[in-house]
Amino acid sequence: MKKLYLAAIAGNLGMLSVGQFLGWTSPSLAVLMQGKDEGYPIHLTPQEAAWVASLPTLGGIAGAIICAVIINIFGRKNIMLFTVVPSIISWLMIAFATSLTELYISKFTAGLAIGITLTVTPIYLGEISPPHIRGNLTCMSIVAVNIGILVEFVIGPFLSVQNLTFVSLIAPCLFMLIFIWLPESPYYLMSCNAKEETINSLVQLRGKKDVYNEACNIEQFVKASLDDQTDFRELLCVPSNRRTLIIMLCLSIIQKMSGYQAILNYAQIIFDQMNVNLEGKYLTMILGVVQLIFTIICMFITDHSGRRSLLIISCIGTACSTAMVATFFNLQYNHINTKDITWLPVTGIITYIMMYALGLSSQPFTLLSEIFPMNVKALGSMIILITKDFFEFVVITSYLIIADIAGIHVPFWIFTACNFAGALFIFFYVPETKGKTLEQIQKELQRLSKQ
Repeated sequence: MKKLYLAAIAGNLGMLSVGQFLGWTSPSLAVLMQGKDEGYPIHLTPQEAAWVASLPTLGGIAGAIICAVIINIFGRKNIMLFTVVPSIISWLMIAFATSLTELYISKFTAGLAIGITLTVTPIYLGEISPPHIRGNLTCMSIVAVNIGILVEFVIGPFLSVQNLTFVSLIAPCLFMLIFIWLPESPYYLMSCNAKEETINSLVQLRGKKDVYNEACNIEQFVKASLDDQTDFRELLCVPSNRRTLIIMLCLSIIQKMSGYQAILNYAQIIFDQMNVNLEGKYLTMILGVVQLIFTIICMFITDHSGRRSLLIISCIGTACSTAMVATFFNLQYNHINTKDITWLPVTGIITYIMMYALGLSSQPFTLLSEIFPMNVKALGSMIILITKDFFEFVVITSYLIIADIAGIHVPFWIFTACNFAGALFIFFYVPETKGKTLEQIQKELQRLSKQ
C-alpha cells in the first residue's frame, strides 16, 4: 500500500500547483491594483483585475474539454504529466509579462492546466483507491490545493510578483520528476485490454501479489461499462446516468455560488474594507491556515462520517457565516455605526472557510471520482468542470460589479440564500457513497433511478 499512498501524494503535487494558481490572485492583485511593485511593468484597474482573476475559469473550460477528448486515448497518467507544460509556460509568462495582454494569456494558459488537472486527477485517484480509503485519498487533493493557496497567501505579500512566480515553478517541476515513475490506473489499463499491465499496476498499488480477484472484478466492471456507448445520449437517456449528472451539476452550482471564489480571489481586498486593526494580508494568512487545518480534518473524517452529512453541515454553516458578513456590511451601507462589531465579519469569513473546508470544498470532488460509470466518466467530468468554471467566472466577474453598484452586503446575501438552498437539495437528493465500491455505487444509483 506504500506505493498507493506515494501515487496519491505525487499525483496531488499537480493539485498543489492548482492551489498556487488560485492563491496567486489575492496577494498579487492587491499589489498590482495599487502599483506597489515598481519592478513589475503592469498595473491594474478594478475591471482589469477582475479579468485577471476570472480568465483561468475560461481556460479551465477549454482544459476540461481537451481532457475529455484525449483522456481515454493517452491515459490518466500521461495526461496528468502533460499538465506540467501549460503550468510552466503560464508561470514563466507571468514572470516576464510586459503588457496586460501577455498577463491575460498567461492566466488563460493557467486555466488550461487547472481544467485538465481537475478533470483527470479525481478520475485517477478514484480508480487506484480501494473503497475504504477512497474518500481520504480524494480529499487529499483538496488538502494539496489549500497548501498551494496557503503558500501564496503567506509568501506573496513579501515577494515581488516575479519572484513569487519563480517560487511557484517548483511544484510542477517536482510533480513531473516524481509522478513519472508511478503506475497507470488499473481501470484504464484494463479498458485497453492490457490484463498483465493491470495486474502489475495492482501489485504495485496494493503491495501484495494476490490481486487476481480484484483484477477480475475490474475486468467485469470495465467490460460492462464499455459495452455501452460513450456519448451524450447515453449520459442523458440512461436514468441512472441522468440522475448522476443532475446531482453533480447541482452540487457544482451550489459549490460555486456559495461565495468561496469571491472570498478566495478578493480576500485581502474584503478584509481591507472591514477597517479592522489587523492588516488584510495578515488576516488572509490566518484564513489560509484555518482552511488547511479544516481540510485536513475533513480528509480524516470523510470515510467515517460520510459525504452527504458533511455536505449538509457545510452548507448550513456557510449560510450562517455569509449571513454574518452580509449583516455587517448591510449595517455599514445604511451608515449605522459598526465600530463595536468589527469582529463580526472577520468571524464570519473565518467561520465560512472552516465550514466550507469541512464539506463543500472536497466532497463534490470525491463524488466526482466515484459516481459516474466508466463509459461516461470523462464526458460527465467535462460537463461538470465546464459548469463549475462558468459559475466561477460569473461569481468572480460579478462580485466587484455588484458590490460597487449595490453594496458589498448584496452578493453575501445571495451567497447565503444559495447555501441554504444547497442544504435542502443535498438532504433530499444526494445519495451516500461511503465505503462502497464503484460497482456498488452504480447499482445503488440504478435502484434509486427506478423509484
